[in-house]
Amino acid sequence: MQKNSVQYLSCYNVLVLSIILLVGNKALANDQDWASTTLAPNMENFCEVQRGQRVVSSKHLLLWLIDLVGISDTAMDLDGDGNTLYHEKVTLIADETAFLACIESGRCDSLDQSKVKNVQDIISSLWAPAPPNPFETRFLPGFEGSSSVINLASFLSAESGIESLCPEPEALLPDPEREILIEEGVIDVEKIVPVPGTMSAEKSRHWSDLILLRETSDDIMKPFSEAAPASLSFEGNEQNNTRDIEVDMVVAYLYDESFYDKFSAQYYAYGQFDTDIVKIDGEETDSSRNAITVGILGEYKLGKYDDQYFSNHIISVRPSYTADTIQKTRTANIITTWSPIPDLGKNNFVLQLIPISTLINFKLSGDLRMEGGRVLNEGSVAVFDGHDTYMDFGYNFNMLFTGTKNSALERFQWDTNYKKLYATLSGQPEKEYLSSKLRYYFNGNFNIGLEYERGRKGVQFNSVDTWEITFGAKY
Repeated sequence: MQKNSVQYLSCYNVLVLSIILLVGNKALANDQDWASTTLAPNMENFCEVQRGQRVVSSKHLLLWLIDLVGISDTAMDLDGDGNTLYHEKVTLIADETAFLACIESGRCDSLDQSKVKNVQDIISSLWAPAPPNPFETRFLPGFEGSSSVINLASFLSAESGIESLCPEPEALLPDPEREILIEEGVIDVEKIVPVPGTMSAEKSRHWSDLILLRETSDDIMKPFSEAAPASLSFEGNEQNNTRDIEVDMVVAYLYDESFYDKFSAQYYAYGQFDTDIVKIDGEETDSSRNAITVGILGEYKLGKYDDQYFSNHIISVRPSYTADTIQKTRTANIITTWSPIPDLGKNNFVLQLIPISTLINFKLSGDLRMEGGRVLNEGSVAVFDGHDTYMDFGYNFNMLFTGTKNSALERFQWDTNYKKLYATLSGQPEKEYLSSKLRYYFNGNFNIGLEYERGRKGVQFNSVDTWEITFGAKY
C-alpha cells in the first residue's frame, strides 16, 4: 500500500506543479513560498556540485522552468528570426522593457504573460525572506560593489557572482507527523515534499562549462560579455604574392576555485597562441612568429573590507612559459596585476557596463601591473632588446562601448586598450601597446571585426603596426 501511494504521488507531482504555475497567481514571491513548494522537490533538475557544495545553476533552472510551463516560441523569439536563443529567454524573463514590448506587439498573449510572471516569481523566491526558504542566496566575495543588487537580471547573469546554495536532500525529508493527504482528488500543495529515495545523484558541472576561449590571457578574468574573442585574420596579396595569417587565441580551464568570508580565488591553466605568419612566394619571412604560451592564472577577488574609497580589489598572478617555434625563442614570464574597484554608487562604470544613452553602454576598467621575464633561449631575434632579463611596472586601461539591448547598436562592440610599461633595469626602453577593435556579433559567440594595433605586443613584446579584418569566436 505504501509503495502504491508513493507511485500515486509521483504521478501527481508534475501535474500539480503545472497547475501551480498556470493558475496566474498574482502574488509576489514573498507571498507564495515557491522555494519550498516548487523548487525544493525538484532540485535534481538544476542543482549541481561546485567546490563540494550543491548550488543552483541559474541556466539550468531557467531552462527547466521555461520547459515546465511551456512559454511559447513566439513569445521568446525577440528578434523574429525563428530561433529562440538562450540570451533571448533571459531577456524576456529579466528585462521588463523587453517583456512589455512582447505584450504590446501581441507576441505574448495573456497565457504567456501569466507563465512569464510565474517563472519570474519562482526564481525570485530564491532570495525571498519568506520562511521556510531552504535556499541561501548571496553575493560571492569580491563581487559586492556599491551598486550590487540581487534581482532577476543579476541572478541570471553568469558574471554577477551570485550563488544560491541548495539544501541537502536529508534536510527536506518529510516530517513523520506531516502526512501528504490525497482525499477526493484534492492535493494540499503546501505539503508537497520530495519522496525519499527519488532524488537523483548530485550533478557536477560538465567539463565544457569550465573551458574558456578568448583572445589573450587578460581576457580570462573578464566577464563573458566584455572579453575579447579569439581572432583569426587572413590576407592574400596577389600583386606581390604574399600571404599573411594571424591568430590570437587562448584556451583556459578552470581547475579550482575557493570562496571564503572576505575573498574568493579562481585558478586557471591556459594555453595561448600568438601566430603571425608572413610568407612571400611561399617562404616565411624573418618577421613570422608562432609563439605558444602555457601558464597558470590565479585570480583573487577581495571584498567586504572597510575602505573609504574602494569596495573591492582584484589581484592576479600569471606565471608562464613561452616558446616560439619559428624564431626558436624561449622565455619564462610573469605578470601580476592589481585592480582597485572604486565606490561610485549606482553608476559604477568601473564595476559594470552602464548606459550613457538609450543606445550605448560604457565601462572603463584598468589595473596597475608588473611584467617580468627571463630569456632562456634568444633564438634568431633579440628579445627584450638584447637583455636576458626585464622587470617593468606600468598600467593598463580598457575602454568598452556596447550597444544597449533592443537597440540598433545591440550587436556592436568597440573595445580600446592602452598599456604603458616603464623599465626598471637600465638600458631598456619603455613599452607601449594600443589596440582598437570594432566588432559586429552575429550572436553571443561569433563576430566579424575591424582591428588596429600598434606597439609592443604579447609577453615577448613583438613589434606590430597593422590594420586587419578578423573573424572571432569566444566561449
